[in-house]
Amino acid sequence: MMSPMLSRGRSLAARVSSCQCNSRRNYRVAVVGSGPAGFYTAKYLLKKAGADNLKVDMFERLPTPFGLVRFGVAPDHPEVKNVIKDFGDVATGPGFRFFGNVEVGASQLSMSYLREIYDAVILCTGAEGERLLGIPGESLPGVVGAPAFVKWYNGHPDFTELDMPAPGHTAVVLGQGNVALDVARLLVRSPADLRATDMDARAVERIVGWQQAGLQTVHVVGRRGFVQAAFTNAELRELLTCSDEVLPIVDPEELALCRNAASEEELSTSRMKKRSLEILDKMAQNFAQRETTSKRILWLRFLRSPLEVLPGPDGSSVGTLRLGRTELKGEAGNQVATMSASGDTLDLACGLVVRSVGFDLTPVEGLPLNERRRVPHSQGRVEIPSSGVGGLYVSGWVKRGPQGIIASNIADAQETAARLLADLAEKAPKAWEADRLDGALKAAGSRVVSFEDWRKLEAEERRRGEASGKVAAKLTSVPEMLSILDC
Repeated sequence: MMSPMLSRGRSLAARVSSCQCNSRRNYRVAVVGSGPAGFYTAKYLLKKAGADNLKVDMFERLPTPFGLVRFGVAPDHPEVKNVIKDFGDVATGPGFRFFGNVEVGASQLSMSYLREIYDAVILCTGAEGERLLGIPGESLPGVVGAPAFVKWYNGHPDFTELDMPAPGHTAVVLGQGNVALDVARLLVRSPADLRATDMDARAVERIVGWQQAGLQTVHVVGRRGFVQAAFTNAELRELLTCSDEVLPIVDPEELALCRNAASEEELSTSRMKKRSLEILDKMAQNFAQRETTSKRILWLRFLRSPLEVLPGPDGSSVGTLRLGRTELKGEAGNQVATMSASGDTLDLACGLVVRSVGFDLTPVEGLPLNERRRVPHSQGRVEIPSSGVGGLYVSGWVKRGPQGIIASNIADAQETAARLLADLAEKAPKAWEADRLDGALKAAGSRVVSFEDWRKLEAEERRRGEASGKVAAKLTSVPEMLSILDC
């Protein structure tokens, strides 16, 4: 059954239209951020209100749209990016404008200025920060956050020049969500497979160089057991088939340790986790081959927690990751990992540690985060007592926290759109003066990139990709993008 809020949203087009006709103005909404949350929210706003009654302007710091779809999806998963067609339909439909290469903030357009000229502003800025481990040695060169690592291999303009440390024979990925499995899989995937993707060519050759220099083992380490792991079965199963050059393994004894009484109870009620166990059992059958195989090894480890990163012989970079044994405590469905009283530790010699333990929100201009590190809101409308904040909304990760898949943004967007339209229906539109926005953009020195401009950049990426035998070759330099548009 549809929620009352969304049901109410179905009748809002008529109410918004009535206000618009009475005032002979359109409502105008600014969306900050062009990732899935931004596009889905724009889609449902325009779908419910109608482009004759409401206009959406989307602002993006980079010249390129699509956010996490472009810079977060694993390059060997092109099918996940099919959603871009849906977003393109929104961008080229009536009532929508894209303002790329425009940063919302003190340096260009301030949040307060947008709120002054628009009827509502929606923040869809995602989660740019990341969680830290809080262990000694974490700041050593060779410890890299997964957000930076993923943006590096996906050609994000802010990260392409990162000097990624060579892992030597061993790399370790800390965390067991889908992002962690993406990173591990791409570290061991064959050169031919990597070169066929739209991964940044420099990152491809860097990873291939690591493999040729002897990268043999990638460990994927989780604090809890496989029943509690966040990865999906699709990602897990792919480890079995991603390459003939890779041997995925699990220690059968460690797998057995995961199956305490509470975990067995969780397992008995989850068809998904039963399938996970079937996949992991196949990996456990490979375990005996680890000493003799010539294949690269992808080793899933459970019930291990990082204790310390120790420097190598040079004293200035990663040499060893020390892990402790954990055990699960608590009732089924609410188990936590605690350090085992056994004092069991394991030292993994490695040159690269990728920290993939979650994203984190960074404070938004003028909006503090609550104790859960979220922007306080009610059905997407930002509400901070005593602050007088109004006309400001959130959608996506900045609303619900950094979790879920791309499709998880749909329900978020529908709820925020319904709440916003209900609020707009209670007030008349503001007078719109196009010259004010144009003047502010010129004063900020912004070379605005339209969606039509983006299509030109996209065509150039496809042209370069075809010349290299792949779907696309991403443009990774903002100055080069602007030069292509202005030549």
